[in-house]
Amino acid sequence: MTSPHAVVVVRPEPGNARTAAALRALGLDVRQVPLFAVTPVDWSVPDPAGFDGLLLTSANAVRHGGAGLDALKRLPVVAVGATTAAAASDAGFAVAVTGSGDARDAVSEARDRGFARLLHLAGRDRAPTGDGIEAITVYASDDVPIDATVAQSFVDTVVLLHSERAAARLKAMLDTADIAQSGIEIAAISAAVAEAAGTGWATASIAPQPSDPALVALAAARANIRAIDHPVRGGDKHAMSDYVPTDRPRARGPRMGVIIALTALAFIAGLGLMAYAAKMLPWFKATQATAAASSAARQKLAAGNSGYIPAQPLGPDGEPQAAAPIDTTVLATREATLAGQLTALEARTATITTDAAAAGAQATRAEGLLVAFAARRALDRGVGLGYLEEQVRLRFGQAQPRATTLLIQAARQPVTLEDLRQGLDAIAPDITSSTGENWLDTVQHQIDTLVVLRKAGTPSPMPADRLARARRLLGAGQVEAARAEVARLPGAAQAGNWMDAARRYVVARQALDVIENTALIGQAGQPQPAPVVIPATPVETTAPESDGI
Repeated sequence: MTSPHAVVVVRPEPGNARTAAALRALGLDVRQVPLFAVTPVDWSVPDPAGFDGLLLTSANAVRHGGAGLDALKRLPVVAVGATTAAAASDAGFAVAVTGSGDARDAVSEARDRGFARLLHLAGRDRAPTGDGIEAITVYASDDVPIDATVAQSFVDTVVLLHSERAAARLKAMLDTADIAQSGIEIAAISAAVAEAAGTGWATASIAPQPSDPALVALAAARANIRAIDHPVRGGDKHAMSDYVPTDRPRARGPRMGVIIALTALAFIAGLGLMAYAAKMLPWFKATQATAAASSAARQKLAAGNSGYIPAQPLGPDGEPQAAAPIDTTVLATREATLAGQLTALEARTATITTDAAAAGAQATRAEGLLVAFAARRALDRGVGLGYLEEQVRLRFGQAQPRATTLLIQAARQPVTLEDLRQGLDAIAPDITSSTGENWLDTVQHQIDTLVVLRKAGTPSPMPADRLARARRLLGAGQVEAARAEVARLPGAAQAGNWMDAARRYVVARQALDVIENTALIGQAGQPQPAPVVIPATPVETTAPESDGI
């Protein structure tokens, strides 16, 4: 028969083993009966450029997402709770938001941080997430068959429920096996889970926070109360009150009486020796006289203390002296000195306050410059901003919203000078000659290039010379000038992709210049989330964080 303080964990693995281990560490009898098994589902990775971040409501999305997760690691993660955030961090994601409640709270906080469009990696059975959130199924939780014998063993236990689906499955399983719910206690991770379980249970308790540690603590408390209140099975019900000690106290023998008699004799002998000393020894009499005099002096002082008036100090002749006159000049001088010292202290305090404010502004400026330089270094290397994206948004989003947006968008498809040089070399044969002309136009173009008239000091308009100048300008980092040279080539129409990449390179560097100037003049903000005005999007889910159903 199941012990009265047994606890049943029904969540799927690997969360089942983790919860069971935490309960066993508290000395509880734990039974592991997973109602579901989590399996991966084939899915296609969408374009990451269409999203601001990833919404993860369960660590199963990270465990069973597969190789497709690598293409999404440039997106910041919005995690429902600490467990999901830890799983995402271990997998190499940058966690931007970690909720402390359910999915509704996490999405609301993400909206406040500026995440307008989220990609939700979710399970097959999920609650709707509202507008602005695209959900993709990456795992599924399938039912595990449970026979009637296992269902019967749930009686007189406390069952932990981590999800609404688990609550509904438990109720349906007991109804199918015709088992009364009144003999089972449930501990739910949230009010929504307890509501899904319905009524009729012995007790239905809700964890104070929607997290596994809080649910473990609640289940342990309920199991201990159940163990204390459970009636004694079999035997005399007064067994605990009829306890009789097996070790009886020793009887006191004659030895104790002898010890008491000797102690009394020693005390009487001490009193006799004290009386003899008080009568015969002179130093003892002097001590008694001194004590008596001191006692009399204290009594006299106490008697006249009510009318005591302090006497005036005595002079050399023994007569009382008059009080010294008060020198107002000396007092005024001291007052002026103290006032000057107080003014100096106030000035020093003001100076320290000003210096502290200046130091704080300099520190903010230095931090802003470091973030801007790190962003430029990432773009020059052709990699995404990663965690720097959130720092750029928080520090420069209010002062330079347009430059911040342009920089973040350009960083999601970075372009380097090396990319532009290689691209120009690849399209050089196409852009130095016109492929859209007929043979007559081609002959005419060749005749025109036989003799070229140009003003002295002006660059050559020949396609080969323009291409060479474009390459030199790219080597010097002057992308805008190189782009202008390419636009004047005969086959410029064939360089559309290269021109667009060069434009994105120029726009990204211009945005970086604006952000660096903002940091230099001290307009970069502190690393705190700036309010972003975004229309509220209703989120209908109330499911708490869990590592599975």
